[in-house]
Amino acid sequence: MDKKQIFKQIKKEAKATAVVLILVIAVWCVLGFGVSHLDITFFHTPLWAITGCLGTWIFSILAVWWLIKKVFRDLDLGDEEEKHE
Repeated sequence: MDKKQIFKQIKKEAKATAVVLILVIAVWCVLGFGVSHLDITFFHTPLWAITGCLGTWIFSILAVWWLIKKVFRDLDLGDEEEKHE
């Protein structure tokens, strides 16, 4: 893989990570603020607190798993000249 392809892959990974960050924030807002009007509790804890914390955490884990499996690639960032010396 040449340097141009490596930088292209790095940009792809950075963009995908930024999209996942925006999605995590959106999911947090929906699962936290979106259900805050519901008067449902579990073990004296409001539903919005559970979904806002645990739901966002689970979504984040799944999103990172997707990034690792589908977007990220294992790249050798070492300098080619150093290998030949």
